[in-house]
Amino acid sequence: MELLTRLIAVAGLAIIAAVIIITRRAWVPGIGHAVPSIWRIAKITVSEARRRRVLRVAIILVILVFMSMNFFSYLSPEEQSRMLISGGLSAMTVFGILLAIFVAAFLIPGEIDRRTIYAVLSKPVRRFEFVLGKYVGALIIIGVLIAIMTMVLVAVLLIQDAILEDLPDSVFDPNIRAVLFASFMNYCSLCVLTAIIIFISTISSTTMAVIGALIVWAVGSMQSILHDLAEHAVGVSRATLLVLYHVVPKLENFDFRHEATNLIPINMLSAWNEILHGIGYVVVVLILAAIFFNDRQV
Repeated sequence: MELLTRLIAVAGLAIIAAVIIITRRAWVPGIGHAVPSIWRIAKITVSEARRRRVLRVAIILVILVFMSMNFFSYLSPEEQSRMLISGGLSAMTVFGILLAIFVAAFLIPGEIDRRTIYAVLSKPVRRFEFVLGKYVGALIIIGVLIAIMTMVLVAVLLIQDAILEDLPDSVFDPNIRAVLFASFMNYCSLCVLTAIIIFISTISSTTMAVIGALIVWAVGSMQSILHDLAEHAVGVSRATLLVLYHVVPKLENFDFRHEATNLIPINMLSAWNEILHGIGYVVVVLILAAIFFNDRQV
């Protein structure tokens, strides 16, 4: 079965590559126009986010939370390290999700409410370029915030005596490597969640985008439970649960907090498989977002 799945995946990639090559004359000229437009919109999005005080307050709050975790002196060095990694990555996940929702849910509806979208679309900017530009801008903002939180967590870990005993090699400490990898996978999950938020915001209001994002995150974080429930359900309930299981992205597969905390070897093949699945999911969602936004009257 696994071999068959891989063969299907390879065949699918071959078909996609063939379609890209055959249709290159149709889409290659458009890239020269689309990429600069997308990048300009992304830079404008980042500049607007930098002026929001809420993001600065959130960063300061995260730093204070991470620094406060270093005062559990009654724990042994090993226990304290595990507590810091587990608590730090959990805090990073929660803050990352909240920041992703706060950043992405207001991008397109905010432009529509302020009517600034008319000035943008009146220029030679296509609607799909606007959507992609907002998405890229959101990824840059979230990436910077995740990087800051990761650096703070690593700094807190480096303060511990257990790691400072071998300071020249501390960067290559297994704890640090595990934290960096778990943070990267957390960012990948936020990329998928952000694409969904952008999609919802193209067809509904900010409130619905926030609610939809929370529902997707909740369902995506317990897909294994959802699958077990579907196995024991019947009729309409089983069909509904299976649809949710196959449609909603499996965000829990991007969670490597347990492996990072307990220094469990990470299956890199599985991790890269999830990343590829995430990329495919993001591509499909953004295509749908561009289609729906193109038909929306604004």
